[in-house]
Amino acid sequence: MFDKLRVEYALKVFQEHKLTFTYVVCLMLCETAVSLSIPFFAGKYSEFFIANPQVSAQSHINVLLLWCVLFGVHALLRFLSTYNVSLIGARLMAELSCRLYDHIQALPVQFFKETKRGDVLSMLSTDLAVISFFASSVLTSLVPNVLVLIGASFMMFTIDPYIALMIIVIVPIIFIVLKWVGRGVQPISKALMQRQADSLALASENIGAISLIKAFNQENAESNKFKHRASEILELRRKQLKLQAIMSPLVQFLGSLGVLLIVIFCFVRFQQGTLLIPDLVSLMLYGLVFTRPLSSLASLYGQVQHVMGSSERLLKFYHLESEPDSGSKRVLAIEHADIEFDKVSFAYKNKPAIYESLSFRLPAKKTMLLYGENGGGKTTLIQMLMKFHQPKSGKIYIGGHDISQISNSLIRSEIGLVSQDVLLCNGSITQNITYGVVNPNSKKLLKACQAAGVENFVHNLPLGYETQVGEGGLLLSGGQKQRISLARALLLEPKILLLDEPTSMLDDNSREAFKQEFSGLFSQFTVIIISHDPALQSVADLVYKLENKQLVKEHLNKDIHSEH
Repeated sequence: MFDKLRVEYALKVFQEHKLTFTYVVCLMLCETAVSLSIPFFAGKYSEFFIANPQVSAQSHINVLLLWCVLFGVHALLRFLSTYNVSLIGARLMAELSCRLYDHIQALPVQFFKETKRGDVLSMLSTDLAVISFFASSVLTSLVPNVLVLIGASFMMFTIDPYIALMIIVIVPIIFIVLKWVGRGVQPISKALMQRQADSLALASENIGAISLIKAFNQENAESNKFKHRASEILELRRKQLKLQAIMSPLVQFLGSLGVLLIVIFCFVRFQQGTLLIPDLVSLMLYGLVFTRPLSSLASLYGQVQHVMGSSERLLKFYHLESEPDSGSKRVLAIEHADIEFDKVSFAYKNKPAIYESLSFRLPAKKTMLLYGENGGGKTTLIQMLMKFHQPKSGKIYIGGHDISQISNSLIRSEIGLVSQDVLLCNGSITQNITYGVVNPNSKKLLKACQAAGVENFVHNLPLGYETQVGEGGLLLSGGQKQRISLARALLLEPKILLLDEPTSMLDDNSREAFKQEFSGLFSQFTVIIISHDPALQSVADLVYKLENKQLVKEHLNKDIHSEH
């Protein structure tokens, strides 16, 4: 299957760069022609001077100058072909990395929950580097070497067919031995790629949880884990390098042995009078030309197996299904952003159902509080509303529109999400608030920051809105990050607000301030709040408890206090 996919992809790439490939092939053909012409002229040179022993020294100089010109032309053609092939490889890798990155972003959210971050990063780095090296370096020498082998064989065949037949027999024997010796390279390469991805995943995970590691004094334990992974990689690399190191001298030895047999046969033919001295000179030089690519091709099999391991991983990744999208680009005109779940059922892959025929309706510009046990599916509910997950059955409506018939981007443009784990980019506060907004209006930005309470703390910072938040917002407190996240959502001017545990990082006083500060703000949107905090009932118009895969409506208690 993957061999067919590789061929299809190669053909697609060739079609996209047809003119460039044609130009490079022409350069390589010219380079090969010049390379093969040198032994031919050497034979003719010998023949001429044998027939004319009294020729002048000037004639010798002219011939030598001609050879120098040939050497210069050959060097120039080699430079042009090598540069252009390398450039093609660099362009292909740039395109491939962009396509890969686009495909990563198109994958469903569930993929990222089930896949190690290191596996994805490994494909973007290690696997692409392997393919890039193969395309820009290995293929650079492969095509000229193959052309030289074919051309030298043809020229020798025109001089003496028997010698050419010897070569036709000897070369396949060499590559059969090569394949037998290198049969273990591909499984080692695949295992090596996976171990490298695992090592990268471990490092990525540990860097993200460095405070946890330090808090529990696990530096040595994690270091030992990483060393164990590094040892596994080193052992696999040792086996790979050993096989590759064996193949190069082995093929060179077999190639030299084959050339020796050919030379002996040539002298026998010469002694029999069936081979002349000029032909013998040409054959010797063609033999040297023929032997030169064999050393380069010796390591090709191992490199091909290595790149096949990487390409197989990438092709598997490319054929993962992208996030489902209706593809409809019609304008989503929401006048009343009411939300309705109609008999919705949902289950994660290979897990029991979270919902079974779940139904509720939230009128426009009303606030709903949803609570329940951890793992009950509260966050999944709002993720389904944003089309991060698709219901197994049932329908979800926004403003009377079935969201399955509306494109993901249009649905998400109407929703402002404030997640429990606030995600911030490594940049300034302004950059994080304006993320996703092209050319933000300064008045709207100030209004969103005031409404979200960002103004309350940002003026105390030395650089104000230009303060750097650090990777993941590590330079800010939890409450500050949540307010920035809320301002980012408000700046989108959505009709729906989704808040996942908005008070989880706040103390009791801050929670009370949150209720007083945002109760009026929520009346402007259709709001779903997920929280364990019963005090938030005071800002809700509807309260539901998620239990037994259903939503149970509860009576409001507007007098409830935060200390409860």
